[in-house]
Amino acid sequence: MPKNLTHFIKLIPNIIALAVWQIIFMPITLAAVDDIKEPIKIGSYLTPGLIKADGTGLFNKLNNAIFMEMSRTSQLSLLSLNRARQGIKDGKLDVYFPELWENLPETKQQYVVSKPIFYKRIILFTLKGSNLTELSDFENSLLGAVKGFSYGAEIKSNPKLNLIFQENDIININLLLNKRIGGVLGGYPGTVMAVKQNNADNEIHYDLNKPVAILESFYVCKNDADGIKLCNSINKAIESLLQKGILELNENTGVSRFNPNKIELADLKH
Repeated sequence: MPKNLTHFIKLIPNIIALAVWQIIFMPITLAAVDDIKEPIKIGSYLTPGLIKADGTGLFNKLNNAIFMEMSRTSQLSLLSLNRARQGIKDGKLDVYFPELWENLPETKQQYVVSKPIFYKRIILFTLKGSNLTELSDFENSLLGAVKGFSYGAEIKSNPKLNLIFQENDIININLLLNKRIGGVLGGYPGTVMAVKQNNADNEIHYDLNKPVAILESFYVCKNDADGIKLCNSINKAIESLLQKGILELNENTGVSRFNPNKIELADLKH
């Protein structure tokens, strides 16, 4: 028997196994997307620079890109954060975002969450020349924070930090400039915007590349069969955006970039 024919015969079991795998698993993969009812009801809440009522926020655009990647129609409702969370429980919403682990109102096991869509970096803002550069430097200094803002479980539970909470970043930055507090815990873009509004770039030091904490930001789905399908489909869309370079995430540094221009270029190619 010719060698080529012998080799082909040996490959037949592998070919059959691959065909069977495709028959069994490919419909399941497609069903995970196709069985989802449309429009998908999404909840979110106004967040400076990220979620805007006019749809121009960074997360508005990222959300659109994710559901475009899924080829699903969606309806975004801007609510209070508590109403968004409640919407998942009572079935008025299919999913809400962005959320963080420390803010889930119940145990992690009671929710289905997506892979991270962004990393929230907690940044330390101090006066230039203050020599306050690490969280450990603040055992004897007040550290400004914003009510309702998330800083991560380690910061929140650290008994050595003297946190003082205000209504917003602008108040904290003013307190820092007046030397009423030693530093501010904040992030991008909210606290950076507050610094710029005070024309304080020359007075305040911060380094976006050296966060004191990195928090995962993700979607939360209903904890049922449909919710699992939806979050799995969102995960596939996130992976696709990562592979295309439209979304860039680094869990070690917290660097997160969304490049909507790459979507426009891809559309032009088609």
